[in-house]
Amino acid sequence: MAAKTSALLCLICWACSAPGQRLLEKRFEREEWIFPDTVWGEWKLEEPLPCQDLELQIDLSEAYPWRNLYVQLLVYPPAGPVQASRLQLVFSDSLGNWYSENRKFRTFVAQGVAFASAGRYRIGLLPYIRQDTVRGVRRVALYSRPCLPE
Repeated sequence: MAAKTSALLCLICWACSAPGQRLLEKRFEREEWIFPDTVWGEWKLEEPLPCQDLELQIDLSEAYPWRNLYVQLLVYPPAGPVQASRLQLVFSDSLGNWYSENRKFRTFVAQGVAFASAGRYRIGLLPYIRQDTVRGVRRVALYSRPCLPE
């Protein structure tokens, strides 16, 4: 029981906390993420970071026609190969009930990530699977914060 309470408190603290350091952000003026646009950001590290959590925020409008979105996260480290992750983000249940009242979604896309090298990281986010413009997306942003204590 204590473990469940502790986990719940950590989740509440995360949900109420400041988002951390912004790695990338784009506001879509016409609420359209045009295919095949990639949103890019750069992150310069003076020293390695042993444990970071990456949080994705997506703001949708009423015009968003689907219950999910597939995105690909690209990380180009200072040295070494690109690291790519494909993610399915689910925004509503099978009955169409949205998981957020205001259609502003926050979720971790990576937890416990080590950025082992100092230097400049290039980070990209793009939609995949749909080969067309994604309507109803107002904003996307990616943040990094130190790992939550366990």
